[in-house]
Amino acid sequence: MAFLGPESVHAITRVAPIHTEMRTAYVEAPAARVLGLHDGQVVQAVAAMRNDQLKLVLNEHSFNVPLFPYIKEGDMVQLRAQLLPTGKWALQLLHTGSFAGPEAPLAAAPTRLNTLLFQPGGFTSLLALLRPGVLESLVPPVLDAGELKKRINTQRLSMGSLQSQSLKRFVLGHAKTSEASLADGDAVPDNTKVLLRLLMAERSRVEEQDSDTDQSLHHALDELEAAQVQSAQNLHKGDLNLALVIPFRDADPVELQFEQKGNKPGQPKNPLVVNMHTQSRVLGEVWLKTTISNSSQVDLTMWALNKDIADLAKFNASELTYELENAGLVMGSFQVYNAPRPDANEARPAPDHGALVDTQA
Repeated sequence: MAFLGPESVHAITRVAPIHTEMRTAYVEAPAARVLGLHDGQVVQAVAAMRNDQLKLVLNEHSFNVPLFPYIKEGDMVQLRAQLLPTGKWALQLLHTGSFAGPEAPLAAAPTRLNTLLFQPGGFTSLLALLRPGVLESLVPPVLDAGELKKRINTQRLSMGSLQSQSLKRFVLGHAKTSEASLADGDAVPDNTKVLLRLLMAERSRVEEQDSDTDQSLHHALDELEAAQVQSAQNLHKGDLNLALVIPFRDADPVELQFEQKGNKPGQPKNPLVVNMHTQSRVLGEVWLKTTISNSSQVDLTMWALNKDIADLAKFNASELTYELENAGLVMGSFQVYNAPRPDANEARPAPDHGALVDTQA
């Protein structure tokens, strides 16, 4: 056996990783309702014998094993719930926690972090809750409830009198997590996550029981924290990907996302992309993509489902160009489409393993 020094380690052949093929177990919608699943949720099941057959058992419900015979009795697996357009629920195998056997390590239960890592992107529940008056209406009618309502209202911006400084403060307040502020010994300002947790704690304290409302609050918190975890992952790679929702007192909330790939030595700097999206009950659904390159050139692309809104944006293009020039920016291009944003469509689930797909040109 030859021993290699540090200078020879690079010559060792790298072992190719083994990737487990993804399989899917389907659950009928009634069973999914009993289980209380929500789209993107990560759950843990155990492989156990039921009527002399190996099944995956989740809260006393059993399903077929997707990777038989590789999964054995006693194995712990993680599954991600997906709601299909057909109304069925797909439980997708993510990975096995441990394998059965006397020499197997102890099974690791899925952590909160693992759940957030597999959470699909988007703020469906949060956008619904942050419409004007919705979150405030969920505060329990107790003596000190007025203080929480005041804090929720104070954290909202005003669309009619929106200023750049107030928008900047809001974004910067969400760029650092509450946990990071506490770790640094800084005061934690009110933000959406803090207010959601306060509202959930207040409802629990007064034993306010409403399963649908509580689920919506939990789903919204999952969406928000998943976005923070995924942002931290991208930042670790050198990329910027910050997503948040801006609540308004006088308008429906706006989803905001900042994207920028990390710069590489000797290559041009990557542009900063700012994506905005709103499902306004006044303007209709609107998307806006702003690309800022060379520190001054701005390219805008807008998609609007409402034709009147699209026509109004085209009519005001010259005024927007003037405003950008006053701010020291240069308008590169401005395109407006009376259509949904092409990449805004929901991704279709993968077909069943072995399914035949019939296509025609």
